[in-house]
Amino acid sequence: MGATLTPRGKRTVAIACTLLAAAVPSICAAQEQPSGPAAAWYDAAPLLASMRAAERAGAAQAAGVAHAEDLPLYDLSIDLDLGAGAVAVREEIWFTNRESAPLAEIVLRIFANTAHPSAARPAPATTRRGQRAPAAAPPQRAPVRFDGGRCLDGSTCSVTSPDPGVLVVRPATPLAPGARLRIAVDLGATLERIDSARTNLMAQGLEGLTSMQSGESAGDYGLVAIGDGIASLANFYAVLARRESGRWVRSDDSTLGDLGTDDLAHFRAHVRVGSGVRIASTGVTLPATRRTATPASTTPAPTTAARAATSPERTEIVAAYVRDFALLASRDFDIATRDVGGVTVRSWFRPTERAAGEHVLDVAASALGIFTQRFGAYPYTELDVVEAAIIGGAGGIEFAGLVTVASMFYKAPSAGASMMDAMTARMREFVTAHEVAHQFWHGLVGSDSRAHPFVDEGLAQWSAMLYLQDRYGQERATRDGDMQVRMNYQMMRMQNVADAPVDRPVRDFASPLAYAGLVYGKGPYVYEALRREVGDATFFATLQEYVRTYRFRTAPQRGFIDLLARGAHTASVRAIARRWLDERHGDADLGRGDMRALAGSMLGLDASALPAELGGLINALGGGAGGDSAAGGGALDLFGGGGGGAGSNAPNSGSDATGGVGMEGVEELIQMLQGAGQ
Repeated sequence: MGATLTPRGKRTVAIACTLLAAAVPSICAAQEQPSGPAAAWYDAAPLLASMRAAERAGAAQAAGVAHAEDLPLYDLSIDLDLGAGAVAVREEIWFTNRESAPLAEIVLRIFANTAHPSAARPAPATTRRGQRAPAAAPPQRAPVRFDGGRCLDGSTCSVTSPDPGVLVVRPATPLAPGARLRIAVDLGATLERIDSARTNLMAQGLEGLTSMQSGESAGDYGLVAIGDGIASLANFYAVLARRESGRWVRSDDSTLGDLGTDDLAHFRAHVRVGSGVRIASTGVTLPATRRTATPASTTPAPTTAARAATSPERTEIVAAYVRDFALLASRDFDIATRDVGGVTVRSWFRPTERAAGEHVLDVAASALGIFTQRFGAYPYTELDVVEAAIIGGAGGIEFAGLVTVASMFYKAPSAGASMMDAMTARMREFVTAHEVAHQFWHGLVGSDSRAHPFVDEGLAQWSAMLYLQDRYGQERATRDGDMQVRMNYQMMRMQNVADAPVDRPVRDFASPLAYAGLVYGKGPYVYEALRREVGDATFFATLQEYVRTYRFRTAPQRGFIDLLARGAHTASVRAIARRWLDERHGDADLGRGDMRALAGSMLGLDASALPAELGGLINALGGGAGGDSAAGGGALDLFGGGGGGAGSNAPNSGSDATGGVGMEGVEELIQMLQGAGQ
């Protein structure tokens, strides 16, 4: 979602840094030593508890590092007060310079601030003479507050904050190749309060429709917020920025797509919450007998409100070889569990929504089993699927070892119950399978989600259709694929947005409608075309080779296609990839679509049974011109296309009305559809 970053006056503060000499003597001789006593580097062994035993030994080599400790460690100490909606975080970042040149600075990003509208800079005004007037003062509030830091071990570094989403750390001496740096920062946040009336299917459908029409972003989707009694902490900590061509990436030039670094790291979190609060998170919770020691220097001083509400005991969570970390907490969580080949799959939900929560568990467990058989082993011991108060029309968001599914798919519809129940269940199933697929793409096999977003999103969409095919057969897979995938492209075309190449950077997509239609709607079908061309045996053997080759790494954008384009299939595979990813044959391959046919597909009805007025009403809701030839848009996640990533942020904007038609129009539509289904 990456809104424009807000420049602020640069402010320099003290930040806790410890310069640690690398083990190589030549580097030690060249590197300035800290004035205080050097601290020992972290031990990654306890963090491996989050990984299956068979995956631990070869993980460092697969990730391209000599030792597990060469990867960054994000060490978080979190005090969460659900009653006050406040959180205090002390973060230590253990960083090794793995580049071939010294680093004069290390850039950190706080992506929740980058994505949030309150952190966006207002557009400068233009004077009558055509001159640019000074920008209005940026808003002071950002979801995550940077509270400064202190020096550890007598070493001092400076940090400037040119933007709420950026911290720039400058050690006294450039960090030599192989040398290490430990950075401590203090963060705080007041969680956004999300009204429960906003998290039902109807309200979120309108937000999604509005987004597609307006092209604006809803912000961070409630990633740092509390709603329906569930607190969400995602993208809330400072993370090392992306590196491109030897430079730190300090900003994002588009409001679309996923925000994050995509790089591997380790995490350790000591979490303190009030009694009776359950925590779902990336990684695993260590039992008291296996907890690691927490240095006194890493324990934050919580706010008065937080201290009053929290218990003295801390829960320790560890996660190794993951790309991000998220945490959700609630006093209302209920849990259903299933074992899938030694992996514990948990569904977290509110007790009033047990039926939906158990359905999500069944889908997640079945999808993980199918994907493990088709793609290769899942590397972690746990997978958590969590109900969350997601806003902006997004259906779900993926994180490492954890996915969230929007509350709108758990809540019973208020109108058209029988028809809406069936449609909601189908969307809930597809969203859950899509998000579980993200554990492989780009959780296990990384990809550049900013330069080539089609890679992980296209594979996740296709994988969800594969799940349906393997579990229910081709007829169901085709029917739901038409509704959940193909519809994105056809919605785009019915809004008269032109077909275009799929494989482009996020910044090259002109609107959310184009992004959804091409990345989520058109791109996934390249994999079915390739599968038909080479046959199942070759296709799936090569897909497993792709996973083995790039597990815990970042694959090139055409990595799978490059492996598949060998021998007798070289020319045909390249031609298919060009057709679907680089050329403009979408209308011929997928059709422009017809609103009545699309609605029939959604509802499992014959299009001829639907009233003729349907197209005009849906167009009015979407802001279109009316009739079946040009229909109103629909948010991809409303129709089950999955969510963005954390680090996950697909495009959306919130509103309770679209194109001048509000809730009354939606209720009229539901009544019309319900009547058609009787």
